[in-house]
Amino acid sequence: MRLSKDFFLGFLSCLSLFLFLNTMNCGRTLSRLGLGDQHLDLPKDFKAMVSVSLHKEANGDTIKDLTYETLDGNYRSVEYRDKPWQLEGGITWKKKD
Repeated sequence: MRLSKDFFLGFLSCLSLFLFLNTMNCGRTLSRLGLGDQHLDLPKDFKAMVSVSLHKEANGDTIKDLTYETLDGNYRSVEYRDKPWQLEGGITWKKKD
């Protein structure tokens, strides 16, 4: 009986850890559970917003693209993903001289 109880507690611990890691910083998942708004920090060189686009990947994750004017007059696009361990990219748009 002791082995069964230990196995069950271990299984619950692993399941809880898995669920925690998959909901940590995942878009609005925590907000939907009533735990407050999701906050995304704007880049340090942010001056004014140009556009925001949202699109879903095949796995169901939502990618958020923010295009903004920088403090030095360039335009930049940055990508925000649902999970913190996924890579996020950026593009700086410059005029050709």
